[in-house]
Amino acid sequence: MSEWVRGADISSLPELEYHGGVLRRDGEPVDSLSLLKAEGLNAVRIKVWNDPGHPDHFPANQTGPLRFNGPEQVVALARRAQAAGLRIMLDFHYSDWWADPQKQFMPHAWQGLALPELCERLYLFTVDILQRVQAEGIEVSWVQVGNEISHGMLWPLGFLPGNWPALAALLRAGVAAVREAAPAAQVVLHLDAGCDQILYRHWFDQAQALDVQWDCIGLSFYPCWHGSLPHLAENLQLLAERYHCPLLVVETAYPRQLHRQRNGQWLLQHTGAEPYPATPEGQAEFLRALAAVLRAVPKGLGQGIFYWEPALLPLPDGSRGVWQNATLFADDGEVLPSLTALGQL
Repeated sequence: MSEWVRGADISSLPELEYHGGVLRRDGEPVDSLSLLKAEGLNAVRIKVWNDPGHPDHFPANQTGPLRFNGPEQVVALARRAQAAGLRIMLDFHYSDWWADPQKQFMPHAWQGLALPELCERLYLFTVDILQRVQAEGIEVSWVQVGNEISHGMLWPLGFLPGNWPALAALLRAGVAAVREAAPAAQVVLHLDAGCDQILYRHWFDQAQALDVQWDCIGLSFYPCWHGSLPHLAENLQLLAERYHCPLLVVETAYPRQLHRQRNGQWLLQHTGAEPYPATPEGQAEFLRALAAVLRAVPKGLGQGIFYWEPALLPLPDGSRGVWQNATLFADDGEVLPSLTALGQL
């Protein structure tokens, strides 16, 4: 059985470091990736955007000229993760910007393509990124084909409901690329709303019927938006019994404070149905409870957690403050007990 996953999405780290942000232990700045490893984490998740920073196209022009999360940045961050002894998940958004249930913008270079050409471009892009990474001796353990694709991806062609045949063709192209370029990696298909049994059963039944293959199901579970741990447990049980594949919570987070807000509105404004306080200690309690739910999945199929962006601290200009109360580091970058708890799960 694979080592239980104690992971974190670290996609924002290069931008934090570029602007002079640091992570600290006992007040002293330390290398970010080495710190995560020393705290007990064993895996990281890195998102991939196609062409961020292009000034002439939306949504690429939303990301700034430094091209964070673009191919070159992804390879550099994966190199650091490998050197720190961390396993790697690459999360392909197939967009120049954020892809999630509310938006799945087509990359500007792929706009206007017919479905066969779009499948080919997706295949070639995926192979290219995986080959770039592996050319440097970097091993990829998981590859996400799309990000939170409950409503499809690469809109409008891959939009759900209604376009399942097109979405299935796109997914098959992505899976084929992973099988070709990184055959040892697990293919992850990732939906949001981790408690929604109807969504997951319908979605994966449709994918199965259209010959879409996967190795692992990835779930997002944010108590603020998605429901309670008992409801998540019910869905994990259903998925394990129905599809007999590994299950990973690839995104989760819990607030460490609610009472004071800076830099605008925080995204996590309450704790949902969970009883744990909005404190670093409460974050730790939540993570231990979440791990217990996953460990209870039959046949060891609940295989771990990736915390979403534990170091998404505000930049000096005040941007990125919407996630400030959900990090596992204090505002000055100091390690919090909740990060230590994640590394001990």
